Amino acid sequence: MKRWTAWVLMTATVSCLSLRAQTPVGELESLQAELRAAQESLKAQQAIVEGLQRRVADLEARAADPPAPPAGGPAAKPSKDVPPRAEWKAGTTRLSFPLAELRLTNRLQFRGTWTDSSDPAEEDTGAFKVRRFKTQIQGWAYTPDLTFLLQVDWANSNTSLGILDDAAVNYDFTQGRGRFQIKAGQFKTPFGRQSLASTRTDMFADRSFVTYAFCSIRDVGLMVHGKTGPKAVPDLVEYAVGLFNGEGRSQYENLDGNYQKNLRLVVSPWGSAGYDEASPEPVPSARLSLGAAYEENDRRLKDSQGLYASGAKHETRGYDLLFKYGRWTAYGEYFDRHSRHATGEVVKSDGLNAQIGFLVVPSRWEIFAGRWVLDPAGNALGDRKVEWGLGTNFYFAGFSSKLQADWRRIRDERKDSRGHEFRVQYQVLF
Repeated sequence: MKRWTAWVLMTATVSCLSLRAQTPVGELESLQAELRAAQESLKAQQAIVEGLQRRVADLEARAADPPAPPAGGPAAKPSKDVPPRAEWKAGTTRLSFPLAELRLTNRLQFRGTWTDSSDPAEEDTGAFKVRRFKTQIQGWAYTPDLTFLLQVDWANSNTSLGILDDAAVNYDFTQGRGRFQIKAGQFKTPFGRQSLASTRTDMFADRSFVTYAFCSIRDVGLMVHGKTGPKAVPDLVEYAVGLFNGEGRSQYENLDGNYQKNLRLVVSPWGSAGYDEASPEPVPSARLSLGAAYEENDRRLKDSQGLYASGAKHETRGYDLLFKYGRWTAYGEYFDRHSRHATGEVVKSDGLNAQIGFLVVPSRWEIFAGRWVLDPAGNALGDRKVEWGLGTNFYFAGFSSKLQADWRRIRDERKDSRGHEFRVQYQVLF
């Protein structure tokens, strides 16, 4: 009996000791399980918090920067309660205030050019230059209907015309619909598609010599312009009527007393193709714009007897198109000018631009070809100038950072010479 009692006591003691040793282990496992459950719950709550934070930030951004009105719709009214904002994107600094908005952009074009010619009077050349270094400020003040544009080109500081490119104000009388607007100041005249397009978006490193022969690019004056169309194609028709000094950029006198008159009409049956020649991104649906323009500029001066002593009256017609679809872009433009000189002689001249481009790799690589013809006097033989060329664009960040290279073959019938020109240009916006 004593042995049996001793054995029971021994077994109970060992069991108690074993239970005491195992209890902390079980408690630890239980606590670990509770900890994991709490952590999972915390993660779920954190995800909910982050989602709410994103929604709040999005709503705050929308309140501070309301979306643009739909095409053809009125512009949103500015609010005095909107706090000032500043942001930078794709080379443009944007400053937003309750009753104004400014967009600042700097653009640099650095170019290397190498030429050779069969004309013994011309030497082969090669040089680097800053082709353009422009600062542009545009935006609106007091109301989105009142917009402004200021642009200077620091690369022109050593020229007689100075650095001012554009200094203009524009008012939209249709509350953002763009149907009837008036523009005043110094700006691009509504003549020549390539002239109106920004050199920022050119296929080749620069505009063609044909465009420079027929287009004054900029002048000082007034212009009425707008666009209209059905809801499906709100920019079906674009128009512009302008009155200018006719002396060109930064010329504030009108010595002949006559004004340059401009008319331009554009029809875009499937929606406007815009004015960008190059296209770093594919265009999902076909876009076609057909334009016609007229310019009259009488620069004849009279003597004391009221007879024409010098100068000429130029009447120029222009016809252009821009087509974009998928990776393809096609641009064409034809000029036809009649010049009546003070002597009574009438000289006819015409010119042609034709370019086609293909986007090989979207957002990265584009190739293109072009042909340009200028006949400065149609009633004379052997004076044409003809060029054709090939080129490529490498896009690092769209038009904001791109490298251009082109080669052109040049034939001058008047000089009976042939030559070539190779250009490499880098453009950056900041």
